[in-house]
Amino acid sequence: MTGFVRATSTADIPDGRGKLWRHGDKRIALFRTQAGVYAADNRCPHEGYGLKDGDIRGDVLTCAWHNWKFRLTDGTCVFGGENIRTYPVSIRDGWVYVDLTDPAPEEISPQLFASLLEAMGDVDTGRLARDTMRLRAIGTPLTEVVRAGVTYGATRAEYGWNHSLATLADCLTMASAFEGPLSTLPVIQGLATVSRTEVRRPARPRPDPADVAAEYGSAADGLAAFPALIDAERGDEAEALLRGLLVAGVSREQIRRAFLTAITDHFLGYGHPMIYCQKAFDLLDRIGWSEADTVLPPLVPAITWSTRYDRLPYMRRFVQAWQEADLAEPMPAAATAGPDAQFPAAASQGLRRVLLDGMPQDAVAGVLSAVRGGVPVPWIIDVISSVAAARLGRFDIDSDTDDTKDAGWLDVTHTLTYVNALRWAWSANPGPAVLRGVLHAAWFVQWTAKFDAEGAAPVTPRRGSDAGAVLQAIRKRDPDQAVALVKGYDGAAAKLQTALTQAAAEDNSTASIMVAHAVKTTTAAIAESRAGGRAPLAAAARFLAAPKRERFVYQATLDAIDFIQGRAKGDTQT
Repeated sequence: MTGFVRATSTADIPDGRGKLWRHGDKRIALFRTQAGVYAADNRCPHEGYGLKDGDIRGDVLTCAWHNWKFRLTDGTCVFGGENIRTYPVSIRDGWVYVDLTDPAPEEISPQLFASLLEAMGDVDTGRLARDTMRLRAIGTPLTEVVRAGVTYGATRAEYGWNHSLATLADCLTMASAFEGPLSTLPVIQGLATVSRTEVRRPARPRPDPADVAAEYGSAADGLAAFPALIDAERGDEAEALLRGLLVAGVSREQIRRAFLTAITDHFLGYGHPMIYCQKAFDLLDRIGWSEADTVLPPLVPAITWSTRYDRLPYMRRFVQAWQEADLAEPMPAAATAGPDAQFPAAASQGLRRVLLDGMPQDAVAGVLSAVRGGVPVPWIIDVISSVAAARLGRFDIDSDTDDTKDAGWLDVTHTLTYVNALRWAWSANPGPAVLRGVLHAAWFVQWTAKFDAEGAAPVTPRRGSDAGAVLQAIRKRDPDQAVALVKGYDGAAAKLQTALTQAAAEDNSTASIMVAHAVKTTTAAIAESRAGGRAPLAAAARFLAAPKRERFVYQATLDAIDFIQGRAKGDTQT
């Protein structure tokens, strides 16, 4: 009888009804029927109401609140969506004994993971959250939970890596900002975002791994061919080659370099491929390189089919300046120095002025002049990052809620997330390939000046050390107050970062795309604050607190009207 605990007398349980029994942290409903006495968790998994008040017919218990039905013999849900836990019962001398022994983690873990994946397929956020908490309660690392979510999302992502996978990667990082059960909040948010994005999608077809030696001659030749295949939009061949390179045991560093070369050949997809590449490799740092064949192949279609912005008319001046730059020439040794090197503040201010208020070709010239003058690229990235934060601080919030304008918050948040991804890329593979990306970023932060508000007064800092006040200002949708509190904050940096992280992880946005940008912008801002101080955090707080356009059905209707009338975006005729 090990594990059995005396609960109550059989006479104290109403015939055909339930009775609540508490033991430690367990709340158990006891039921007496003609077939015997049963014990089950009292809380209904649907919305949390007590099952002790439910109706019993035969061996089926019906929740009084929403009609979910469970077999008392084994807890199986026969109408609804989730089983309940039942407990073995023994009757001795008129007393009810309940076996409270918890199953071993290795026994219950596979069931919980299967339930989690089923919940993701059903977009059942409540069940997804409960399964995550149950896995945490038996000691499962959150990295393992995220691994399951990545496998679910990466194998279904129709066009490869997307916002949902990037969100999940960031949410795993964000979890470390919390203590106790709340550490699951970001992970649950990430899993829910993947679930909503990939709902009902089948597994994405994948080409078999290429025989690298037979088809390319050597791993080195295969690595050299990889960017060219992507450039030619031969995505299936590129993905097969990548999988073959992984099978051949090519190193992480070599594969990462091949990706970065392919990505910086063009300014792709408004910076998404670089951001996704960063998230994919960061994720593999957490869940293990053994998952590379799951995580990395979806990057290939995401890069292959991205819009090549450097072919669009508004980038012509930048492309001309870019093409005239000789990136193949050797960079001065000082340009690859570490980020701790010191340079005159005047040089920083000069480059910052060019990027804030110059022209696209000025941005290229300013960066190249700094590089050729021996200024370390990490220092240049610092300057670009500070300008990206300024763009978020200057953004015209009213334009985001104006349905007559295309400009929106998401146009400017990418400056900060893209710069952060390039900082990662440079730290991993410094050289001409990533320098191309730095030039893209310089153009990007200059070009987005078009979204600045006119004549906006700077926000005056408000002194204080209450990080919770920042969170409250964001929840109240008061961007000026949020910025003022961040600028004047003099408390522990970790608490401020946690407040911003919680604001991003909370589901204040209704659309998955908005959740994704809240998460990744905040993650980038926290990372960039290590070099840029408070400015990136203030920029993120402003974005999180600002009202945002989420009328996607309404906007789709307006776009459909233009479509039927033959008006293309950018047409000036009415």
